[in-house]
Amino acid sequence: MLRRILRGKAIVPLLSALFMLGAAATHAEDAKPRIGGGMIVGIGADPGVLNASISANLVEKTISSNVFSMLIRLDKTFQPVPDLAESWDISEDGLTYTFHLRQGVKWHDGQPFTSDDVKFTIEEVILPLHSRGATYQGVIDTVEAPDANTVVITLKTSFGPLMNALGYDFFILPKHLYAGTDIKNNPYNAKPVGTGPFKFVEWEKGSHVALARNEDFFIAGKPYLDRLVFQTIPDAASRVLALESGDIDYLSYQSVPSSAVPRLKETPNLTTTTEGFESLASIGMLSINVENPILSDVRVRKALAYAMDKNLIAERADYSVGKPATGPIASTSWAYEADVEAYAHDLEKAAALLDEAGYPVKADGTRFSIRVIADGAVEFHRKAAEILKEQFAQVGVNLELELLERNVMLDHVYIKRDFDTQIHIFSTGADPAIDVSRLYVSTNIRPVNFTNASGYRNETVDQLFAEGQSAFTLDGRVAAYQEAQKILVDELPAIWLEEVGIVGVWNSKFHGLHEWSAYSYYSFWDAWTEDGKEQ
Repeated sequence: MLRRILRGKAIVPLLSALFMLGAAATHAEDAKPRIGGGMIVGIGADPGVLNASISANLVEKTISSNVFSMLIRLDKTFQPVPDLAESWDISEDGLTYTFHLRQGVKWHDGQPFTSDDVKFTIEEVILPLHSRGATYQGVIDTVEAPDANTVVITLKTSFGPLMNALGYDFFILPKHLYAGTDIKNNPYNAKPVGTGPFKFVEWEKGSHVALARNEDFFIAGKPYLDRLVFQTIPDAASRVLALESGDIDYLSYQSVPSSAVPRLKETPNLTTTTEGFESLASIGMLSINVENPILSDVRVRKALAYAMDKNLIAERADYSVGKPATGPIASTSWAYEADVEAYAHDLEKAAALLDEAGYPVKADGTRFSIRVIADGAVEFHRKAAEILKEQFAQVGVNLELELLERNVMLDHVYIKRDFDTQIHIFSTGADPAIDVSRLYVSTNIRPVNFTNASGYRNETVDQLFAEGQSAFTLDGRVAAYQEAQKILVDELPAIWLEEVGIVGVWNSKFHGLHEWSAYSYYSFWDAWTEDGKEQ
């Protein structure tokens, strides 16, 4: 495994002592954090890029969040805490946000960080290139940098989730390395330079991404770890075995197969938690290409929904860690609408709808064939696809499985739109304006990952999402989102399978994990190991 490989391979001097043991381990929950040592984070697939400002891919954000900084971060209650901005003011009308930046911050290459970097990143990167850029473009009017330490964001209309968005998607890039370049193909997407707690060291594709402690990080004394390595292990069972054997130190979210959770909870040297995932509210869903000639008929989509047994999917694909989903917004959200069509498992109704749509059973026992694309490295994706194949066959629909490597899957679905259906787990986030609308509004049909790949268009839904993000009162926002849910569940651009159970697991010699952030699954600068040295 990588731990043994790195011990015998001098990647660069920064990694030479990556996993040298420090002082003897101590049982001291109340002990002060120790300095030094390294942590290996297991991931299920290679990143596509190391720039989360142009991608919402979980793997890429997991790594990039430790290299780059944002204006603010979010705690477990989604309250903003300082990052690059040490304070901020919001005008009474909610349209002007003024951020006062920390002084003396440097990029990892030694160049000074200024407000121009923030202005450039928002205007030239986030708005045109990010999967949620169209949403932000609709509300951000101007970004000004009146001096080196001040940024002023002015909105076109009130946008309640702005601070949530700034603490989620707005990783700030160095203007001096990106201005005037092809941003999507800039070489620094593979060797990032940030202002964050860790510096980029090496990316060996198919193996690992290595980071080292940023000695000049603007938060004194952080991070505690000297080294942070993200090791790619595509096979879920192998990831779990690596954690149990001590070859890796941390797994979370999609990297933890639900089948292993009961065993991991009982393993003496491991810590498990469901906290620190407050931002996710993740839903596993079957996204549907509504421009497919067969699937463009809503009767066919409804037939597929009735053919499903979601309880069986939750039991067998997620081992009952999660629960069946009813729509595009998780039941834990303030915007959830429960009063929607449930599509209870009903094979007779499914068959009748398929007959009505003009797809009778043929001599071979089938009506038609469609494909499903999924990231085969994620256990839920793979098992849900296999279960749906069995369930759809009961009404004469042949589901052809295409279990692909993650980046190949993303290219097929979002860039080429060469798919019929896709199984994927999506974060529905702290606010529907950020993580839900992107999948359904017609303005977000574009070749960017995690956008409206279904090609779904409904002007009323577009209007309701616009009202939901700009309504002055919470009641107004709730009303808009609940009405949008009713339409989406009726028209089914996707079929929502399960509210996925989410668990983080790590070696118990590590401390400081999942303690304060709503995004703990990719925030590691508070982590420390008992193998480190006393301060």
